[in-house]
Amino acid sequence: MNEEEEYNENAWTYMLLCVEPTVYEGFRFVRDLLFANVALRLMIQYIPLPHNLRHSLSLVIGSFLLYHCIGPPFIWTVGLTASAYILIILLSFVTKKWRGLVVSMFVISFLLLCEVHILHPKLWQQIRGIQMIAAMKIISVAIELDRDLFKKMLNPVEFGGYLLCPANSVIGPWISFHHYNNYLEVKFLNKRWIKLIAVDLVVSIFFLTLSNCIVPWYIDDSLPKWLIAYRDAQAFRMSHYFISRMSMLSMTSAGFGLTNDCRSEVQVTKPFFIELPRSLVQVVIYWNIPMHQWLKQYVFKTCQPYGKFVAIFITYAISSLLHGWNFQFSAVLLSIGTFSYVEYNLRLKVAQTFEVCCLANPCVKLCDHKHKKNSMIAIITNTIFSVITIIHLAYLGVMFEASFSVQESGYSYFHTISKWENLDYFSHILAGFLYVVYILI
Repeated sequence: MNEEEEYNENAWTYMLLCVEPTVYEGFRFVRDLLFANVALRLMIQYIPLPHNLRHSLSLVIGSFLLYHCIGPPFIWTVGLTASAYILIILLSFVTKKWRGLVVSMFVISFLLLCEVHILHPKLWQQIRGIQMIAAMKIISVAIELDRDLFKKMLNPVEFGGYLLCPANSVIGPWISFHHYNNYLEVKFLNKRWIKLIAVDLVVSIFFLTLSNCIVPWYIDDSLPKWLIAYRDAQAFRMSHYFISRMSMLSMTSAGFGLTNDCRSEVQVTKPFFIELPRSLVQVVIYWNIPMHQWLKQYVFKTCQPYGKFVAIFITYAISSLLHGWNFQFSAVLLSIGTFSYVEYNLRLKVAQTFEVCCLANPCVKLCDHKHKKNSMIAIITNTIFSVITIIHLAYLGVMFEASFSVQESGYSYFHTISKWENLDYFSHILAGFLYVVYILI
């Protein structure tokens, strides 16, 4: 057996040995989510319960699920929920206009203090995602109260049931209180419900297997650094698709997001539009659809009167703060904001100047461009921008590859800079070059 055959055999052995424990851990994780959410749906479906009792059921089952998943640290989520509700009540006696701003500042400050001064980094990494989902829910309620979208103030069980709902308190996705409340009122199930759960389960485990076993295997460490960067970034993206699909499974098993014919309305991510992207703008939209909607509805539109660039910058700043006081997340999110802003405006100017159908988002069927989307010049132009987006994704996603110990304690400034330095800061330089081209056109 020559060296190449021996290497291929060892690689196959590694992959096969990786698949079994990966699948086992995936099923072990989903077991608790399924049990809690199916129990919630069956009780809502077949037991006539008053309005407040349904919310209380969501509150109790969600609390038990959180405690089972993370143990005693779940008290930090309960504490954030209770303190935010008390603050909203107190503010309601003083003002009807500034609750959204004050509560947002309180929630973000609470998250940053927990991360920087109060909690151990390992513990914070364990509950960071849960706290972020809770923060998004709290801020959305406070802003919607300012916008008079509630007939009356939420009572404690409504607020607590929404914040700690087992369908999305552990891994998301975010939904508004109004959608949550409507889902608790709905009573319809059929055989397609089971099929939807089975499909979400299989697809999520498939993405987990890709992330842990297959993607790290098919590109070797001896290949050029940009291929390695693409591999590491793609492995991270596959893990994101796993979590996203698992969150859809969590929602579906609770009967949330289902239509009358038992089709799911919940969309968290669209891998096809990320792996084969048209633009970085579309990647931002389809990476996490509920969070994009939350940022657009509660941050971007609020800041839009101050100018588009200011609104985009603040939106990405708030997004990075919600993810924590972490240089890595902040650097990536703010870089994405800058890159997508440059790309959007450059494509707009190219489309206007040369009458090419090459906007960041696809043109409508009857667009005014001389060169339609199927013309050769449009295909070439859009392909160039797609390749640039793939390069950006490799550049931005590469730093999320790290050892388990680094992931536990969080990523440092030096980890982020070293990853980008190894790639010669290429995407930042490219974005600067594209901005100069935008100015000159």
